[in-house]
Amino acid sequence: MKKFLAGVVVGFSITGAGAALATMEPIRAYVNTNGKLYGYVVQDAQGRTVCYEPMVWNQFRGPTSYINCQ
Repeated sequence: MKKFLAGVVVGFSITGAGAALATMEPIRAYVNTNGKLYGYVVQDAQGRTVCYEPMVWNQFRGPTSYINCQ
């Protein structure tokens, strides 16, 4: 019975940790530059690589910057 209860406690803690990770805000990177971002790798939501060393324009349209994979 003790092993079962220990398994239930571990299961709840793992489930809670997974829920906490799922609700985290996405990581945002701000770069104060215009031009090529050397050494950067852009990935999509599934972790697939979109491009390497993209171009960036600050305030191209509005108050934010845009990353352009060419």
